[in-house]
Amino acid sequence: MLCRPAFWLILLLACNLFAAHGQENLPVTTPKGELKAVCESADGIQWAVTDAGEILRSADGVAWTVLDFNGQYAGYYPKMDFRAVAAGGGGVMVAGLDPDGHLAVFTSSRGTVWSARSLEYSQDGERGVLDVTPVSLSYDPLRDSFFLCGSGGTLFEMPGCSHCNRLTRYPADTLYVRIQAGFNAQLLGSGGFVIVEKP
Repeated sequence: MLCRPAFWLILLLACNLFAAHGQENLPVTTPKGELKAVCESADGIQWAVTDAGEILRSADGVAWTVLDFNGQYAGYYPKMDFRAVAAGGGGVMVAGLDPDGHLAVFTSSRGTVWSARSLEYSQDGERGVLDVTPVSLSYDPLRDSFFLCGSGGTLFEMPGCSHCNRLTRYPADTLYVRIQAGFNAQLLGSGGFVIVEKP
């Protein structure tokens, strides 16, 4: 299922968090940061991320647990300002910026243990490491891949094989979102940029 920052989802999440405070016996933790992205997995689990490096999870949209990624992984990973989240293929992926403004992506199967995702890619015989500002993440079940959209017209495909990452750049300052449309996908970017990506 497509996961993208959506105002109404963020508003709904915020309202549910506050409403749950008035209910007894619900394990609710209030996030410290500002919500940046929300998504829902195929099994109904809802995920959200904040700019304070928090990863939120809920099975019902009312009671949320908050993982303080920055606190839990202090000394292992840099502090993160998360910007995007997507779920699919039995996992969840988050993307954000470290204190130096560099991109970092992390994956997890259940949301409890997180691993850094390789951002290396090969293009025209040369190897590189992706370093852009992330805007959104989505999961495409037909290609069994996560897609990161970001600055520089970037579309970065991350399949299950971490050595098979693929970078494509489109003529837009920022690529905002990739929307699955059957076997194709629609890409939306700055300056009114719209294109249908063919498989």
